[in-house]
Amino acid sequence: MARLGLSLMGVDELYGGRFAGILEVAALADRMGVDLLVLPDHVAMSERAHRERVAIGFPYPLSVNWFEPVTALAAVATVTHRARLGANVLIAPLRPAALLAKQLATLDVICDGRLDVGLGAGWQEEEYRVTERPFRGRFGVLEEQVAVCRALWAGGPSAHRGQRLEFTDLYSLPVPPQGPALRLSFGFHPTPRAIERIVRLGVGWWAPLLPSGEVRRAVAAIRAECGRVGRDPSSVTVTAATTLVAHGQTAAEAGAMPVVEEATALWDAGADCVIVHPLAFVRSPDDLPGFLQPLLEARDAQ
Repeated sequence: MARLGLSLMGVDELYGGRFAGILEVAALADRMGVDLLVLPDHVAMSERAHRERVAIGFPYPLSVNWFEPVTALAAVATVTHRARLGANVLIAPLRPAALLAKQLATLDVICDGRLDVGLGAGWQEEEYRVTERPFRGRFGVLEEQVAVCRALWAGGPSAHRGQRLEFTDLYSLPVPPQGPALRLSFGFHPTPRAIERIVRLGVGWWAPLLPSGEVRRAVAAIRAECGRVGRDPSSVTVTAATTLVAHGQTAAEAGAMPVVEEATALWDAGADCVIVHPLAFVRSPDDLPGFLQPLLEARDAQ
């Protein structure tokens, strides 16, 4: 069954920068039947890193608000009832493993088991430096974080022995309603190594911004890897996203594909869920229902 996600990134700007605007949009989307609500993650960003990223298509200015997603989604949970919540993607290695486990477990409790998180390793070395975390080896750190989280989410006493961490007789409560099966996906570029990790560790792939043809090829590679290791391909879900255009620029000005057409192409390419970004298409809160309704109809037509 096709699903529709909505990024809440930057929608506070439709409300004069007030965080309450994010809650209004989340509640509206939940009422209308959107399946997934997400926020992205950056703890900090340097001017140099931002300039380099803008040169390859990064759409957001330095002035945009990057709300810490676990904290912000806890607020979103209180005004929604059915949509799943997630970070797209959470830069997991910026957080110590036990703290990450505690944050996600707490959020899963607050949203009553609706958490569905994409984890990533990030690209900005400065961000690791200011959070006092190692940039080199971050993918290995992420793998061990997943093992630590799942051990702690099983209740207690929990034990883990890995390359970086070792503990026995450890409790970390609350246990998430989803338990150790709390849905963890990975937001990696679809290299062979990344696909192996996705199939081995996760319930899904949250694709970076890619054309539908590249998503289709990655889906085929994921299914092939599932076949190689004996995993049911349908157990690995795919979440993709429609094109982001420069902040403040309309989709028409950017020459972007119509959003319903692009979302349909991504579903046809094998995406189970497509995340859309409203800021390229709406200029006021009043525009949001008209933006979402055709997308919901396209989803239901799949």
